Amino acid sequence: MPEALTISGLEQRTGVSRSTIHFYIREGLLPQPQKTAASRALYGDAHVELLMRILEMKRAGRSLSEIRTALAEELAKARDSDVDLAGRESERIHSAILRVATQEFMAKGYKRTHVADIIRELGITPQAFYSHFPSKKKLLVESFNTFIQWNLAFFEPTLMESPDLGERLLWRVFADVRANEFGSEVMSLVRSEDSEESDLAQSVEKAWEGVISLIVDDFESIRPAGATPSPVSFELLAYSMIGALHNAALRASWDDEYDRADILRLHLWTWLALLAAISGELDIDSRLDRYEDLIQEMATREPQTPPAPRE
Repeated sequence: MPEALTISGLEQRTGVSRSTIHFYIREGLLPQPQKTAASRALYGDAHVELLMRILEMKRAGRSLSEIRTALAEELAKARDSDVDLAGRESERIHSAILRVATQEFMAKGYKRTHVADIIRELGITPQAFYSHFPSKKKLLVESFNTFIQWNLAFFEPTLMESPDLGERLLWRVFADVRANEFGSEVMSLVRSEDSEESDLAQSVEKAWEGVISLIVDDFESIRPAGATPSPVSFELLAYSMIGALHNAALRASWDDEYDRADILRLHLWTWLALLAAISGELDIDSRLDRYEDLIQEMATREPQTPPAPRE
């Protein structure tokens, strides 16, 4: 990806002073930079490469006129380039903010993570930060999405090497411990927002789609060929698994009665039961059929509020 450099960055990369760079631009030995503001310009890989060539030819004793002639074709290509350096720079800053913010949120949580610290570490202006993330909550949500992507990219290639679905589940739960903690905090904050922030909840739900698809794929992989369609949605089943894990972890956090081994054992027990049902090892569907009328009746009725007890 072409890199966007400020004049300071170009000086550091090439060792050429800015006054010399500006001189070469005036002399037509370098293309004009891309202006992003009255006092700000960006330089690309072509500027770096051309400066290196200029220095090399100067050391060989070539005159500016000779250098200009030798570089004519490369200069023409550089001037005709349609690379959007401003866009590249914006992408770089966005990614850098997310990288630092994700690490901060994971280490400190939402309340103890401060935007000012992120701005200071990256050496950017508050205006630059808020042009990418208008609020701390929006930054949190996108950081959660980023963490999920990191987690999947780091763990999943290794997990997929094991053919044992139970073993894969245990490692996946272990890998997702931090993601679940992060996700619970994110959803708690997002759900407390006004309806105008509902897009934040949708962003969090989208982040889970990658995790959910892996669980659904495992369900589909053991479903017998030619089997009748399942009466339950595999997607809902996958979300139920994650919800059960969250709630079990919540209960375990209250005291010392349950530890991580209890959570892993419970989750694997539930997982194996589901796999047995999906594979046809256990006939759950026929048992479910017995309750279909009651399911339909309850689905169409409003939940009742119990009356207050008499004094």
